[in-house]
Amino acid sequence: MRILFTTLPVETHLRPLVSVAHAARRRGHEVAVCSTPSFKDEVELYGLRHLPAGRDWITPMLAPLMGEEQIPPEEIARLMNRLVTSGIPGGGALAMAKDVIGHAQDFGADVIVREAYELGGCLAGESLSIPHASVGVVGRITEFLDVRLMAPALGEQRRALGLRPDPAGERIYAHLHAHLMPPHYDPAELAIPALRCYRHHTVDRPGDRLPGFVAALPADRPLVYASLGTVAPLFRAADRTLRTIVEALGQLDVAAVVAVGADKDPAAYGPAPAGVHLTDVVAQPLLLECADLLLTHGGFTSVREALRFGVPMVAVPWIAENHIIVQRCVELGLAVRLDWEALTPAAVADACRTVLEDPGYRARARSMQRSILALPSLDEFVADLEKLAVREQTR
Repeated sequence: MRILFTTLPVETHLRPLVSVAHAARRRGHEVAVCSTPSFKDEVELYGLRHLPAGRDWITPMLAPLMGEEQIPPEEIARLMNRLVTSGIPGGGALAMAKDVIGHAQDFGADVIVREAYELGGCLAGESLSIPHASVGVVGRITEFLDVRLMAPALGEQRRALGLRPDPAGERIYAHLHAHLMPPHYDPAELAIPALRCYRHHTVDRPGDRLPGFVAALPADRPLVYASLGTVAPLFRAADRTLRTIVEALGQLDVAAVVAVGADKDPAAYGPAPAGVHLTDVVAQPLLLECADLLLTHGGFTSVREALRFGVPMVAVPWIAENHIIVQRCVELGLAVRLDWEALTPAAVADACRTVLEDPGYRARARSMQRSILALPSLDEFVADLEKLAVREQTR
């Protein structure tokens, strides 16, 4: 079987697809990944074939906010509305679809697998009558990526490709949607008829390991890992938040590791207080295996990886789906939530103490971990893709 993957040029959106692609190759299938030309090196870093497709519409959309030290919440709300109503289902999806159609024909694709934000793979599959599946890279997908909001713009792209109307957006998840958390984490997702839950695991990058300073951290103190993910640190607005976190962690009797972001200078946030260690990036899944607490922006990748290792959280949501993901974690007793706009060192330190000293947070995170580990593996997801391809071929 030949599987064509599609993704926006976002590293955390690619990672779940990498895990599926590696599982598929173990079962003898041929795989390739369609994304923008600028994403070639990232795809090939995982040993996967890259096929250039689509255009980067995300960077121009976010660019006006990049240099701002403080971004009004109403501006972020407008951006998120634009993202869901005209960004994800807009012209970028059509450009991707046209390129994927050509690649799928040349590659001989039997099935297309997209990450949930990327809709060009869905349009291409519909155009070629190839089954298309999706992988959830966002929590609460039915709430954040509401098909009722995306359907009008996506309808324009469907018309451009000569596809039949889909006013309710039912074709977006027509075949199979892989959710990477247990059903009770996102009960609303069960409304997607083609949904199945699977156990995710992260594929290490070549050379991934923990830096030596982590191995040397004192074992008699809780290990706190803080990161605002891969996107938020690109904005100047995150600098104040990172400095607040560094100051707060210095008030605690912990061993703390703060990742300030790729291509950023850790020294710009120092000198660090005693017990706080600054770095640009770290192999997050490896560090979470031995962490006691994650201080996070609430991205779905970070939350999913933390809970796979039973790690509770203090969350400071900022943008996009962060807020609804964190709200669900709070409802489940997995995290304490803080306000990005009103963040203070005292508030961060108090929240960290609460989670570290109340054993209930750790117990609930471990319970979620057991639920995650009880899910079917990604090998079973690939087996379901095999059945899907056979079923469609025999129609």
